[in-house]
Amino acid sequence: YWGGLRGIVVPIRCMLEYAGVPYRFKTHEYIRGGTTPAECKARWLEDSAALVQQGLPFPNLPYLIDGDVQLTQSLTIMRYLARKYGLDLPDADPGTAARLDMIEAQVNDFRWNLIHYCWEDKYEVLRWNFLKNFLENIPGELSRFSQFLGDRRWLMGDRLTHVDFMLYEALDQYALFSEGCLDAEPNLKAYADRFRNLEPIKRFLESGDFKPWPVLLPNATRWGAQDEPPKTLTKSC
Repeated sequence: YWGGLRGIVVPIRCMLEYAGVPYRFKTHEYIRGGTTPAECKARWLEDSAALVQQGLPFPNLPYLIDGDVQLTQSLTIMRYLARKYGLDLPDADPGTAARLDMIEAQVNDFRWNLIHYCWEDKYEVLRWNFLKNFLENIPGELSRFSQFLGDRRWLMGDRLTHVDFMLYEALDQYALFSEGCLDAEPNLKAYADRFRNLEPIKRFLESGDFKPWPVLLPNATRWGAQDEPPKTLTKSC
């Protein structure tokens, strides 16, 4: 992944940590200081060409190489790891499997809404109406996740799935972005606490391998690598 950035790779790393799988985390450096979009693009074109030569058909970050399996797209990587390490619902009936697919898609939209908002001026994504009231919509979005979770331990019941890794990271980033946003949803706060205190997760989050800041590349409008970390960084959710 991009060296030193939090980005969207943390759920993947947490899945590997939770499963106790040894792995090598390879980073690709972006140009620090005075970075322009053109410079970032040029650096990435060099790196992506090398990845194609390694056998990745659709070069992107993050990527996973596991023996003969070579994957890009973060959701694909998480689904693969979930099936391999028992973080899926292998015996689910079609309705339950579809419910897992639904909450996965919803959490993915939720995390990308924040990313798009932080990049707003670069890609003019605020032309999309659903982002125009992004800040005002956060409580409603959290309320819907709270209602979905209810009094269950994890999103799909007692069994942890890859979507829990996605949602925890999204909640933690939202709490970093909007301090106190989870205060009105005590079951989500308890859920986040429960997840971060899973022993392998706690060990990783407290290690030097986890970098909570910066979140995005330096040319992002908000939360770029050039910005000072928010005061909420040590609190999160």
